[in-house]
Amino acid sequence: MLFIEVVVPKGRFDVPQRQALAGRLTGRRLLSAAGHDDSAAADPGVIDLLDSLTDVVVREEEIWVAGGQPAEAARDTRYVVNVTAGMWGKELSEHLVSRITAELAEAEPGREPCVMVNVISVPEGGYGLRGLVHRSPDMLRLIEQAKTGPQTPAPDGTVVDPVCGATVPIGDAVMLDRDGRTYGFCCPHCRGHFVRSLREVSTPATYGA
Repeated sequence: MLFIEVVVPKGRFDVPQRQALAGRLTGRRLLSAAGHDDSAAADPGVIDLLDSLTDVVVREEEIWVAGGQPAEAARDTRYVVNVTAGMWGKELSEHLVSRITAELAEAEPGREPCVMVNVISVPEGGYGLRGLVHRSPDMLRLIEQAKTGPQTPAPDGTVVDPVCGATVPIGDAVMLDRDGRTYGFCCPHCRGHFVRSLREVSTPATYGA
């Protein structure tokens, strides 16, 4: 779901350091609410799925001029991070910019890195997986199937998204009242998928003569 390309000045980091940078930008770290493996806000099965669909590449740029001087000579490390975020780039943009910037800042304690993050959305129908085009409903079905359920009861003041299993503060949730019940969702995509699923269940199949 995520393709993350981190560009760094040539010679600034050795191979183990570049591997450590890649390890900071896995789907598991970035898509958990606080960027940690034990986050209670995301369903563990869904995080496993999204982590398996995330690739991280760290590469060195041979020639890089920033602010009129070679980037490798700059006092502070410069990073450019290009993130292809599937169909939900707009929704994930703020979270990804914040998390990636924080992770790269933690990679060099005591220094203030210059981080540029470009979050790139893929048009609906432009994402392929296992040789097939996957649109938003297809990805949401995969996510729904990957749910394992929350490891602990949802805290007071939160709701569990019935589609992706995310635990969301009620004030941030997208709500739906249906058939005397109230549901909360992490985003409009999950809400729309849930409504479509209910419609499919309640609409009887019709067959030709």
